[in-house]
Amino acid sequence: MSQSVSHDVHRIMNAEEANLSLFYELEVRDKEGRIISSRRERSRSLLRNFALLVRTLLAGNIAGVITHTTLDVKVSITKRDGSTFSFPSLMYSGKEENAPAVMEAAAIERNDNYGVIVGAGSTAVTRDDYDLETQYKDGFGANQLVHGKTTVEDVNGTPPDSVWRVIRTFTNESDATITVREIGLAVLCQGNYVLIARDVLSTPEDIPSAASLTVRYVFKVTA
Repeated sequence: MSQSVSHDVHRIMNAEEANLSLFYELEVRDKEGRIISSRRERSRSLLRNFALLVRTLLAGNIAGVITHTTLDVKVSITKRDGSTFSFPSLMYSGKEENAPAVMEAAAIERNDNYGVIVGAGSTAVTRDDYDLETQYKDGFGANQLVHGKTTVEDVNGTPPDSVWRVIRTFTNESDATITVREIGLAVLCQGNYVLIARDVLSTPEDIPSAASLTVRYVFKVTA
C-alpha cells in the first residue's frame, strides 16, 4: 500500500462514525435507593486485548482446542497480573460442551477477578493497559466494595441499532466515602483474567457509606 493511500485510509477511518460504539453509565444511590448522581459518557477505551481476542475468534481456531489440531492463528495475551498466555490454548481437552470460556464477563457475586471492576487510579489509558491502576477489591472494609454479580443483557435496541449492556452494582459497606476514578471490563478467557476495556472518569464518582454504585457498559452496533 502506497503512503498516500495509507494516509487516505487513516483519514477516512478517523472521519467515519464508529459502527461499534461503547458507552458507560454510572448511577449512585443512597441506602434508601434514592439517586444521588447519574450520568452517561462515551467510552473510547477498548484495549488491544479486545482486538486480539476478537481477531483470534474470527480466525476460527477454537475447534482446534477441542480436537488438538494445529492452530494456525495464536496470539499472546497479557493477563491482569502482567504475565502472558497463548490464545487459543491446547491445554484443555474433553467434549465440546465442556470447552472453556473464551470471553466471559458474567462474574458471580463477590468475585472481583473479572466482570465490571472499579478502582482509584487516574493514570491516562493506553491501548496496552492490562489492568486497573488501583482496583477496589471485594470486601466490607476500608477501600473495599461489595461486588454484586455482573449481568450481560440480551441484545435489544431500535433499528438500526443493536444494543446490549454489561452491568454490575457495588455497595460501600465501609464507614467512609469511597471515590471511584477508573472503571474497567475484564473477561475470563480459558482460565485467565483479561482486561478488555478501561476508562478513567472525567469526574471522579463518590460513593458514600451505605450507598451503591451501578456501572453499565453499553455496547452499540449500528447497521
